[in-house]
Amino acid sequence: MTSSYEASRHLILVGGGHSHVEVLREWAREPAPGVRLSVVSDGPRAVYSGMVPGFVAGQYRIEEIEIDVEALARKAGAAWLDTRVTGLDIQTRRLHVHGAPSLAYDVVSFDVGSTVSGLDRPGVKQHSLPTPPIGDFAHRIDALVEHVRHRSALRLIVAGAGAGGVELAFAFRGRLGREPSVLLLEKGARVLPGYPASAARRIEENAAERRIEIRCHSAVAEAHADRVVLESGETVGPDVLVWVAGSTSLPFFDGTGLARDDGGFVKVRPTLQAIGHDEIFATGDCASLLTDPRLPKAGVYAVRQGPPLIANLRARLAA
Repeated sequence: MTSSYEASRHLILVGGGHSHVEVLREWAREPAPGVRLSVVSDGPRAVYSGMVPGFVAGQYRIEEIEIDVEALARKAGAAWLDTRVTGLDIQTRRLHVHGAPSLAYDVVSFDVGSTVSGLDRPGVKQHSLPTPPIGDFAHRIDALVEHVRHRSALRLIVAGAGAGGVELAFAFRGRLGREPSVLLLEKGARVLPGYPASAARRIEENAAERRIEIRCHSAVAEAHADRVVLESGETVGPDVLVWVAGSTSLPFFDGTGLARDDGGFVKVRPTLQAIGHDEIFATGDCASLLTDPRLPKAGVYAVRQGPPLIANLRARLAA
């Protein structure tokens, strides 16, 4: 392992997402010579998002879907900072973090995920269970299920009928049984927007069999402790509101000067490098790939981006 006084270049990994997990595994096997590695992440463990619907459905225990990112970082010889990033100065190449001095970097990589849109609608943040941060969401599921298990009159609403919302609606039905009401709301014309119409039809058929109600052209305007008001003016009374209403970028990218798409995601070339900044990488949900800007925000793509990220980080650090 390269000692800190031998290291001439500093690589910072921001976030414990799926791509960075692959980087840390590879770094533990073969660290880059002359490179000092640091990891900044607001929590030592990360949840694998692809297993969350199965966890909600009761197929896994929480410890089976978590990755000990801090342990991986230690094994890779990295310095570990358990905190959150508050800003990025691309001119001075410094990373600002909460509760600690800023960090100078030679190369920085972001794998920080995203957040859901619509949390600024009246009452939604206070009266819903949003899916990100996915770790917080997963750790609240068991208590939620125990609270509602024996309440047959319960109504659970899932707002957002993309792939994530559909998976969670079915998963909650599998976990809670057939008695509680499950309602899936979609602001668009049909479930699974962006997917083939045949897939949407199969979802509708299977939802009907499982007593999952689907309502399209139904967007939440505001949320209260005892009711949800739709944009049509109709009021619906849920006991639980799960918020899966699309992805948007995390705020610390605001004002950085990085090129971003309409959703605020960092635009990256096929190398996963930010436009005009070869020393900055972004991957997973926080990135928008120029060659495939419609790539879904799903963990499986972050996993696939791991190997090219490793190769390109090494190439940049060796340049």
